[in-house]
Amino acid sequence: MPVRRRIAAAFGSAAFALVLGCAQNIVQDKSIGSGDSLAAKKVAVIPFRAEPRTGAEPLRGDAAALVGGYVAEGFSARGVDAVPPSDVEQALGGAPSGKSVVELARDRFGADAVVVGTVYRFRERGGEALGTTHPASVGFEVKVYTADGKLFRSKVFDHTQVALSENALTAAQYPGGGTRWLTAEELARWGASELVKSLPLQ
Repeated sequence: MPVRRRIAAAFGSAAFALVLGCAQNIVQDKSIGSGDSLAAKKVAVIPFRAEPRTGAEPLRGDAAALVGGYVAEGFSARGVDAVPPSDVEQALGGAPSGKSVVELARDRFGADAVVVGTVYRFRERGGEALGTTHPASVGFEVKVYTADGKLFRSKVFDHTQVALSENALTAAQYPGGGTRWLTAEELARWGASELVKSLPLQ
């Protein structure tokens, strides 16, 4: 290969690596517990909690319920029978004391895994889809427990939408391919889907 072509090829590879390095890790592992993978045919999703961080703006009243529902949708999309938070809440509303919520959900629904979560940020975009003063920003943590009550994985989605001009590789993954600004609900639903996809399920 001529010298100029080798230099151009090397430069192109370096540029691609630089852009790739700018891509954000959408989902992060906070804790890895038991097992390399989880054989789950049915999961029960406990109603998520709303816990805004100190000094942060208050969360929408339905933020925790929305994110919990989106996570249940994510499991369903992977072929897992998911009991949504609304059904779990209804079934366990008058549950007797003496057992943890994880144990109660497991026993009541015969679930292979139980999912709990915390939402700490749910900020709506400012403006419209084609122009925004500030983008949507969502943060939540999801913990998956095995049927015997052991922590399997704890994962975090903590993300503020970026523009195509800021990070093309990350923005291209969004619904709409980064051509519009997402609402907080759209960002949360996408984040929940990506988080569940990252779980090593059998």
